[in-house]
Amino acid sequence: MKEEFDKEVRKLFRSGKSIVLNADSKESFSLLKQLIVDEIPEPQEGSPRGIILFKDDQNARDFNDYIESVFKDLDLTADLIVEKGLRVKQRNDLYFGTELIIGTPKRLCEIYYQNGFNIGELKFFMVVDINNIFQKGLKGFVSRLTESLPKCKKLIIESKGKEEAVKSYYSEFIFPFKKVS
Repeated sequence: MKEEFDKEVRKLFRSGKSIVLNADSKESFSLLKQLIVDEIPEPQEGSPRGIILFKDDQNARDFNDYIESVFKDLDLTADLIVEKGLRVKQRNDLYFGTELIIGTPKRLCEIYYQNGFNIGELKFFMVVDINNIFQKGLKGFVSRLTESLPKCKKLIIESKGKEEAVKSYYSEFIFPFKKVS
């Protein structure tokens, strides 16, 4: 059942559709990994090609650990940009190139506005557990990043308890979109 669901989501994502997915963030790690490998199959010099935002440092670290071995096998670089880290080191790591940025909205926004990286080559932008990100008061940081996005594929993962603020945000950020449950 899960394999069929993942296959359908991958098919939709490859077609270029923006997706809102109702799922638990930890349960979606395997699907996220598949989507990333589909979109970033090989290393490339220059700008990042994917950004994934998590609600907090721990979830971002957990996902970074989860995909680390896959990225080593593919010779891809992922950089972790979280609150509990040295801002200058994180910015310098991004400057030297990465394929994927995994981080929290606030820190990623800070580094972006310091000209820490270019999003011109972005292929996808994912927000994991958007409900909790909004509950933590981080909607402004997500909005600032999305205002600068080039045309790219977008995926939002929402947890079970959706808020009205999240619903209205979908029409601003990812309209039109396909909802998958």
